[in-house]
Amino acid sequence: MKINRPSRKTLMQFMMVVLAIFVIRMWQQQDLTQGMTPSFSSQTLTDEVMNSKPLPDQGILIHFWATWCPVCAVENDNIQALAEDYKILNIAIQSGSDDDIKKYAEENNLKLDNIINDKSGSLSRLFGVKGTPSSFFINTEGRIQFVEVGYTTTLGYRLRLWWAGL
Repeated sequence: MKINRPSRKTLMQFMMVVLAIFVIRMWQQQDLTQGMTPSFSSQTLTDEVMNSKPLPDQGILIHFWATWCPVCAVENDNIQALAEDYKILNIAIQSGSDDDIKKYAEENNLKLDNIINDKSGSLSRLFGVKGTPSSFFINTEGRIQFVEVGYTTTLGYRLRLWWAGL
């Protein structure tokens, strides 16, 4: 019985795809804020004031998304699951009025208590966000430990938040 081995051409094509993905991710993350987390406070859609200060015993997530973003829609359940156990600042950008976001949240079973409407775009500019979803994992000392642009699994979120809390 003959075992087919990948050809050199197939391996090269695979390596080119991996390289392209790596380069695209580097380009997406090039202008994002790094280092210490910018300090801010903002009101949620339930009028609760949330801030970017870290918690002493766990990492927090600052998550930028939009109602018009299909990847964000797929990821919404992941963020909602995390919000049961972690501090999440769920920031909607370029998504219309508070009422528009509330309607979207109701249609998609999203909790309003951690959603911030970045109407002016000031928070997304503060963090250098140009694409959605963008997620900033903040450690207990207030440093941005990880940044992800694009889809992340619930497990991926949990592992990064766990690591940020160490």
